[in-house]
Amino acid sequence: MKLSPSSLTHGSILLLALIVSASVVTATVGFFNYYASAVQAERFSLAAAQARSLAEAGIDKAVYELNQSSNYSGENETPLGNGVFSVSVASIDSNTKRVTVTGSVPNSVRPTATKVVQATIGIDASVVSFNYGVQIGQGGLEMSNSSKIIGNVYAGGNIIGTNSARIQGDAIVSGPAGIIEGMVIDGNAWSHTIKGDSTVGGNANHSVLQNTTVTGAVVADAISNCTIGGTAKYDTRSSCTVSGIATTPNPDAFIPAEALPLPISEAQIDAWEAEAVIGGTEGSQTFSSGTRSLGPMKINGNLTLSGSAELVVTGILWVTGEIKLSNTSVLRLDASYGNSNGVVMAGVDESASAGYIEISNSAQVLGSGVAGSHLMLLSQREMGSDAIKTSNNSVTAILYAGEGQIEISNSADLKEVTAHKLKITNNSTVTYESGLQNASFSNGPGGSWAVVPGTYAITR
Repeated sequence: MKLSPSSLTHGSILLLALIVSASVVTATVGFFNYYASAVQAERFSLAAAQARSLAEAGIDKAVYELNQSSNYSGENETPLGNGVFSVSVASIDSNTKRVTVTGSVPNSVRPTATKVVQATIGIDASVVSFNYGVQIGQGGLEMSNSSKIIGNVYAGGNIIGTNSARIQGDAIVSGPAGIIEGMVIDGNAWSHTIKGDSTVGGNANHSVLQNTTVTGAVVADAISNCTIGGTAKYDTRSSCTVSGIATTPNPDAFIPAEALPLPISEAQIDAWEAEAVIGGTEGSQTFSSGTRSLGPMKINGNLTLSGSAELVVTGILWVTGEIKLSNTSVLRLDASYGNSNGVVMAGVDESASAGYIEISNSAQVLGSGVAGSHLMLLSQREMGSDAIKTSNNSVTAILYAGEGQIEISNSADLKEVTAHKLKITNNSTVTYESGLQNASFSNGPGGSWAVVPGTYAITR
């Protein structure tokens, strides 16, 4: 059977129409599928952004709640906007917490999107590096009558000892004319000159070494009236016994120790003063019995503790006048400080009269009770007379007088001392604690909680 040209034409048109229709349908279905996918992706993207915003809002809520109560432990399924968030709080230490927040949209049972963020929240704290058991400015260090420093000593002025004064560590005097005299040094010694029947248990690096016994090696320009157990490098020698190899002339020129600044800046002291003022201002405080809590606070006057009085420091105290602790009185940090340190300051900037601190007759200055926690007494009194004086079996932790003199006598016991000038006498001891290399000074319970910079992270 033969088909007419007309039949072939109609058949071709019908086939073409079917092909075109199928293409249109396919394109339409593809478009709608793409559109649906795009809508779904946009919906998920929006939900993910909302979930992240919810989680970040949870971080802000945690900071707020902790500033209302440090016992805040978190919350669950808190509704906000188009979803909910849950907060978990884990304590790292008394002043630091790890907060984890999960944000879900529209709910946590069948969420379109979920985001989890974490951040460390801490009470504002300042880090001060006490790299030496004792650090002294240009006023120098005087030690006598079996006084002892257990730790390293750095001084911008001379170190002078009498009657078995001892440093159980290294002794360094900076500058081109620094002197160590009459000292027993268990570690190494470094200064321009060492003399006066000194002994060095380690190595000695000096320009001039006189009347000194050294167990280790010596590098010096001139040595005289000495006994050296190790090797010696020198230019000139007179009446010295050298057990090791002697090298002369000394191929190494003497280089004095670098002058170092004291560890607490004026800006830091100003910041601590500002923190104290936030807590309010009161007049002089005098207590002879009972237990009280103070801080943060500015005391416009004096602070006096005597008898059996106990004062618990709950935030930075700034006393513009003088601080006197006597008898069996106790000044200590609140337990909430944990392993952090606290500050009690006396005086005002550029005053040679205000800021005197005295601790006597078995008075105690204590940390929070947790290992590594100490209370620092800081005097702003400038040179002219004693800034801090402690005596008669008193127990303190950290003493600081960057522009004044500290005098320690009669079996006082400390953890670290920094001063322009220092006198230690009569069996007093400074025992350096290694954790003070980076000591964290917290503003205490009166300080505000805030996100620690650099700790925010999206974990999921």
